[in-house]
Amino acid sequence: MKYLKLALLALVAVFATTSCMDDDWKDPNSETSPYGNNSIQEDKALLKTIAELKEIYGKKQKDAINDTVRIADGTQIKGIVTGNDIEGNIYSQISIQDESDKPGIIISVAQGGLSGQLQIGQEVLINVGGLYYGTYRSQPQLGVAYHDSSKDQNYPSRISRADWQNRFKVIGKPDASKIKVKVFSTNPDTSKGELNVADLLDADVAYKYAGCLVTLKGVEFAMGDGKTTLAPEDEGKTLGYGVTRYFKGYDKTNKQIGIRTSCYAEFAANLVPQGVVDVTGVLSCYKSSAKYNHTVQLALRRFSDIKASESK
Repeated sequence: MKYLKLALLALVAVFATTSCMDDDWKDPNSETSPYGNNSIQEDKALLKTIAELKEIYGKKQKDAINDTVRIADGTQIKGIVTGNDIEGNIYSQISIQDESDKPGIIISVAQGGLSGQLQIGQEVLINVGGLYYGTYRSQPQLGVAYHDSSKDQNYPSRISRADWQNRFKVIGKPDASKIKVKVFSTNPDTSKGELNVADLLDADVAYKYAGCLVTLKGVEFAMGDGKTTLAPEDEGKTLGYGVTRYFKGYDKTNKQIGIRTSCYAEFAANLVPQGVVDVTGVLSCYKSSAKYNHTVQLALRRFSDIKASESK
């Protein structure tokens, strides 16, 4: 009887353990993400498209160099992740955009490893209520309010990790085919809706696509000499540890278009590519003062975003 009781107790323990483990293993086999806040529910009365958010809060974005405005409580946005820190270049930020080729927005988050939680093509629902829409050196982005007392300037800064994890909900599985990339070409095919690279020198066009994933087709780097690297630390230490490499024809004052690379990106030491290339990246526009023209910069997600050109 003693041994029978022990055997029965062992069986009960096994079944109990199995039951508990089954409960613990349910999430990975379902649509429930281990990241973010799965309790967020989409509310159509509070949901805004990114286009609507930019229209409501960003009417002065071209004119405001550093500015912030608080977003109404409860406001939600939904979009597809187009940029993350997969190779360390887009640091403490993600970019999302509507399924169409416009618009997009950059979100500033004080957290590394975002690519492990929000892959390219991942749809996400975000509670942005109480955050701030604003501009940093004229580039629109979302974050928390920050006041630089030394310059008496306000701009959106990084959302804390804890706050961010409570604000987003992952929807379904990543699907990069949902991303519609806007194409600018040196020889645009207007039948496909392509624009000219030179159109980005127009502030209205540039800021319209700021925060979007774009491709520049048929461009060539001005410093593609087989010797120069993308972002050497010695060069970047006086430039915020980021280096811009401009394209031929767009490397002069008041006429600047290029890519900006972090000195800490995995590909920072790679040589500047030679020849005619197609470059894909998250578009941003910067200027330090209203009296200057904007500078157009693309942030690569990975080095493979630069390809030999398919342009004829």
